[in-house]
Amino acid sequence: MKKQCLGITAKNGSTPAAQLSDCLSTLNNIVKASGNNIKNILKQNIFIKARDNGDYHKQKEELTSILNNFYSPSLPPTSFIGQPPENKKLVSTEILLLSPESKNTNIEHKKIEKLPYTVVDYPDYKEVYGAGLTAGKDTTVTVDKSKKAFELLNRVLKKESLAFSDIVRQWNYIEDITGFTTSKEGKMQNYQLFNDIRTLYYSTVDFPNGYPAATGIGTNTGGIVIDFTAASPCKSNRILPISNPRQMDAHKYSQKALIGKAFEDIKKKGSPKFERAKVFTTQDSGQVYISGTAAVLGQKTEVGKNARGQTRTTLENISRLISVENLKAHGININTGSKPSYIRVYVKNEADIPDVKETCRAYLGEVPSLYLVSDICRKDLLVEIEGVHYFTLSNSHSRTGALFF
Repeated sequence: MKKQCLGITAKNGSTPAAQLSDCLSTLNNIVKASGNNIKNILKQNIFIKARDNGDYHKQKEELTSILNNFYSPSLPPTSFIGQPPENKKLVSTEILLLSPESKNTNIEHKKIEKLPYTVVDYPDYKEVYGAGLTAGKDTTVTVDKSKKAFELLNRVLKKESLAFSDIVRQWNYIEDITGFTTSKEGKMQNYQLFNDIRTLYYSTVDFPNGYPAATGIGTNTGGIVIDFTAASPCKSNRILPISNPRQMDAHKYSQKALIGKAFEDIKKKGSPKFERAKVFTTQDSGQVYISGTAAVLGQKTEVGKNARGQTRTTLENISRLISVENLKAHGININTGSKPSYIRVYVKNEADIPDVKETCRAYLGEVPSLYLVSDICRKDLLVEIEGVHYFTLSNSHSRTGALFF
């Protein structure tokens, strides 16, 4: 189960189309040099800088045409995310690639309602990768956007005989995340509305292995977009939630920590239904999916800190979360230390990126990373970090070099 995540930012080009083409050229060279094949790409993210939703959909249409030509005949699951890359770039890409060394696997690219998704079959379980689950231009109402995305997610899962409880990692991209919608119930925050809809859909099943690891993050454009990774449980893998001693589990937040009023079908505000991390092990190795993490202690924002200070607190939260001691407390014995293998960093104010990047490098060293400009789910938060930590189990002498994200 060796996978690689490639973060590629354009070096050349003055338009979105030219920059995407440059990213794809770089990708093609990397894939060929490694002896791999673009057919082994499981999913991809295209981060774009768009002025408004009209520009977002125009770019999405133009860039999709380029992607279709590049990947023909099968476009992998793709999300277009309205988060500008750093350094004033217009486009950056992130690719999840299955290693050609993987044995006894079969990759199949499927579609549901013209939406592509990927299934990887292993001898006794399977993984499903989806991206770009969205209402698109169909609606401008946050509730309807959220319902449409979850309905698509539900249909993909059902088609593969899976359920919401089989999601191990989920990304929730929410336009104007801290903005408010006004209705007869009063003012309702967009993020809270999304959490209410998630609560409705998740209430249809039990979660014996905990909720997914997840990120709920703001975008400038694009409505609601969901990405996910799901896996069927079996005897050869282990899937379990990881709590952080420094933070309250988000799904246990009190009503005081939640903003605005409840959606009418909920009666009380739904908490964010995700775990601080999720462990997924197979045989002698595994990974910890690190959820979106910020400068939150308990359930409260650590106030009075600038972006550099919030970044340090966030990194301390992640370090404690994936420490050898904390994983051992959850029944996972590992050989490697508590340094993420890959991080994606969201920064509210673009001017803060140099300070955030310097702080991350001082704390983690040279870790593969991607920096994006995006709003965070609380007004007083300036930084959010997510990622993955790879490890080998203590009874194994092998190591994995995968960058799986």
